[in-house]
Amino acid sequence: MSKINHNDLHRQFLGAMASNSTQPAAGAVSTDPRRTIQAIQSGVVAKAAVNELNRALSFANAIGQNFAAVLPSLNEQTRIEVISALACAASAKDRRTIMEHPLCPPEVEAIVEAYDAAKTEEAEARKADRAAEREEKERAKFEELRLKFEGGKANADDAVAAE
Repeated sequence: MSKINHNDLHRQFLGAMASNSTQPAAGAVSTDPRRTIQAIQSGVVAKAAVNELNRALSFANAIGQNFAAVLPSLNEQTRIEVISALACAASAKDRRTIMEHPLCPPEVEAIVEAYDAAKTEEAEARKADRAAEREEKERAKFEELRLKFEGGKANADDAVAAE
């Protein structure tokens, strides 16, 4: 069994904490790898992660409960921008629900269609780039094989001519 490399474990933990949350858990990240590992093993990190998740869920719940009450009080332009952003970020089912709501301005539909068209265009551009890269690789491989075959044939012809 190999020995655990504490420095690597510490770096992985710090990287995971940096990518998973915007704020590190209090007391969980230490400059000393041994303390970090001790915090992981003691459950401090798990508790901090649960607390962070609970905080995020509470925030989302509070927003959801108060959003419907605030929506009618927003001016028209703000309502269009907010509902458009929500509809663009939503799944297809949620988008339908948002678009069918009586407080949803008709301008939102055009904005969402433009967003979808831009996303489709972006996806097609990525697809074309990947196809071009794949074709270039195939062309390079073909050229390599052609040179290898012609080089081998040329060497054989030279050997026959030399005899």
